[in-house]
Amino acid sequence: MTKRISTPEDFLFGFLVAVSLVFSLLCVRSVGQIPVSSPSLAKEDTSAKEKQIRKLIKGYPIEKMTPYISKKDEKVAAFLVAIAKKESNWGVYSPKKNGRECYNYWGYRGQENPTPSGYSCFSSPQQAVNIVGKRINNLVAQKVDTPREMVLWKCGDGCTRSGARGEAKWVRDVEFFYKKIL
Repeated sequence: MTKRISTPEDFLFGFLVAVSLVFSLLCVRSVGQIPVSSPSLAKEDTSAKEKQIRKLIKGYPIEKMTPYISKKDEKVAAFLVAIAKKESNWGVYSPKKNGRECYNYWGYRGQENPTPSGYSCFSSPQQAVNIVGKRINNLVAQKVDTPREMVLWKCGDGCTRSGARGEAKWVRDVEFFYKKIL
């Protein structure tokens, strides 16, 4: 039996094999630490608030607004749902313009494309929620943040808040659904 003498190429080959193994182990370990998210799960992921709102308004026209409403501040979302129930039965009774849906479920009167009766006619559910939500948010920021204080939505500055002219019923009805969201 003859003894083989190691050559520099043998040494280099052994060194490269060892480096390759170390590099492979490091790569495998690093890949295991990369967070993986599933796109299909992200689509199905809805907030608890959105699920709660969707369950409450299921089957009503306002249901298509749920993703937009649920992204609003909790009080604003609660008022959007509660006032819409009182003013339009969640969109069952709402203004139309030239036979087209106005997505105004709150009895909102603003500058946006008014109907002959003065209600705003919005071009989409998202626009409606954004504009009405902004108005409600401004009121909440001014400490108009309970259904009793929000009664001014019904009658403006002419409200007595004492229960005259149906204000007390408006407050009770809005408060009932407001509390279901909060």
